[in-house]
Amino acid sequence: MNLHLHFIQVNSEYNQALADDLYNGQESEDNIKHLWEDEFKVSEDVKDFKIRNNTSYTLAGYFPDNTEFSFEINQMTVVDCETTSGNKMQFAVSKKLLKKTEKIVDSEKNETHLYFYLRDLMGLKNPMNGVYIVNTDFPKELLFNKSKMN
Repeated sequence: MNLHLHFIQVNSEYNQALADDLYNGQESEDNIKHLWEDEFKVSEDVKDFKIRNNTSYTLAGYFPDNTEFSFEINQMTVVDCETTSGNKMQFAVSKKLLKKTEKIVDSEKNETHLYFYLRDLMGLKNPMNGVYIVNTDFPKELLFNKSKMN
């Protein structure tokens, strides 16, 4: 199956009544519904995926000086994917950022779309593709070592 993930930041100032009154229900230049959207398609056929809510996610990697880091971040929604070739990958978003989620399955095309609508009033960090962490939960050590990460 093809798996698509959509991460969409919702504009809290969007006014549907204004859109209905003046623009036939559509957004306008001054009344934007979504601030941005990241869409990812898993590059291989997905054998299985599981959504885990209110779980932990491990943010791990290396600083440019090859020093390893690993931080466990709690209260996350994590999508675990396994491809038909056995590759495993994760996508994650802070629970505090989620306004709503949606799953759309198209059996004819053999694809699933997962939508994660994110609040805009809380700052977030996007340390890698498909990972969105609320600022208050982002590891301070990574912020202080910012110069090491560039």
